[in-house]
Amino acid sequence: MDELVARSSGGELEFSLTWLNGGAKSTGAEATFGNLRVCLRGRPVWHGEDDTTGFEWTWIELLEFLGEYWLYLSVEDGCPFGVAPNTAPRMFAAAEAAIEMRPSSEAEYEREQLEAYRLTHDLAEALQGVVSPPLWVVRDGNVGWMASTAMTATVPFEEMLDVLTAVGDFISLRLNGLGDERSIQAVQTWRERDHHDRLRVIEAATGYPPELVAEVETAFPSQDDSQWSTPASDELLAAARLVGPQPLASLRPILDAVRQAHKVETSELDHLSEQASEVIARASDEPPYVQGYELADWLRSQPGIVGANGRVNPDHVLRLWRVPVIDVGLGLIDVDAIGCWGPSHGPAVLVNSDRRHATNSGRRRATLAHEICHLFADRSTSLPLVEVLGGRTAKHVEQRARAFAAEFLLPRRLAGEAFMDVDGDDERAAKSLRARFGVSSALLGWQVRNSAVFLRPKSRQFVDRLIGDQAGLGWF
Repeated sequence: MDELVARSSGGELEFSLTWLNGGAKSTGAEATFGNLRVCLRGRPVWHGEDDTTGFEWTWIELLEFLGEYWLYLSVEDGCPFGVAPNTAPRMFAAAEAAIEMRPSSEAEYEREQLEAYRLTHDLAEALQGVVSPPLWVVRDGNVGWMASTAMTATVPFEEMLDVLTAVGDFISLRLNGLGDERSIQAVQTWRERDHHDRLRVIEAATGYPPELVAEVETAFPSQDDSQWSTPASDELLAAARLVGPQPLASLRPILDAVRQAHKVETSELDHLSEQASEVIARASDEPPYVQGYELADWLRSQPGIVGANGRVNPDHVLRLWRVPVIDVGLGLIDVDAIGCWGPSHGPAVLVNSDRRHATNSGRRRATLAHEICHLFADRSTSLPLVEVLGGRTAKHVEQRARAFAAEFLLPRRLAGEAFMDVDGDDERAAKSLRARFGVSSALLGWQVRNSAVFLRPKSRQFVDRLIGDQAGLGWF
């Protein structure tokens, strides 16, 4: 077989590879000389002199790259530093901007981490001695992104792996029977791409540096444990990744809490999740915060969600869905809660009783509302296993959940109208809203500011103080 066309089911992603050397082939480079054309959403991003032809090269290099870095491509979840998936240059620039905001003592190490990510996720790095456009492979939970200079394509992540597997198998088949050491090594590495040392798997899945992996590896199941058989779908590895690098003493209580969350059946929540995906699809071109507003409006319209006087009770909503809320000391004071809902644990929401201001009712309600958004909107896409509020969850996913939580608890329209109906008595308006909706002053202030109502200068100053006075409590 001299030609391969591997594409995703919807045609968003397509690799077309044709061999050009039909004669005697003594080396892998000679055997895999051919042209490759890659299309994202029907538009060529890797091509020859014109976009109707393939890019001529020796594609043993691509097989070597896929074999060497398959673990990172398949297990490493999320973009560097939580930036939103986008075109390759924009992701890289956003990650660099995030690094610039970090203390100088951390910046050098994080630049190394960003470069390591690029070197293992950009297929262009496979090609030695030629300049080609970037082509990043990015996992975002259950969603796969392929990103070039100006184009992106999204497909189910397993479909993306299937396409890359077909390409790798096609090149490997071409090398079968060749006796040069390079060909033999490339085929062997490709065939053994799913077999790795336990420590390397933990490193790839968590993003922890090797010296820390050696310290914390005892906190994870042993290799013969059934949970360890599919590390890409392991709630414990996902939780470790999202809380960020932690010493064993800090990590173990977190993993123990997730481990103790029993698997429960949540058919009603699953049904709502299917409907929520349709709401998100209709707003797919909108910014994340707009999607959050749309989801909140939709959920508030569902039967049994909104109580008397327009107030919602997140605890009640979670009980309706049979999702337990468990207060547990997690040790880390910057983590509000952990939501887990993978194949072995949950759904459950673990509220951190060690969090600063843990007894603040408004903050707790906002935390549970935040997790509600992840539960019904993100389990099938960006967060199939675990979410850590206060951890390293991707920024675009968190932006949507934050907007949802605020709008779900206190719609902007009602917040703004309350300040118009009290004849300038801003303190009375704020007191009434806090009592009626059970929200913090900061959340109230944001919802008034983001409403469409006109505020008097005095009222605007009052709202700004509400937000500023609560800065120590975080966004909510």
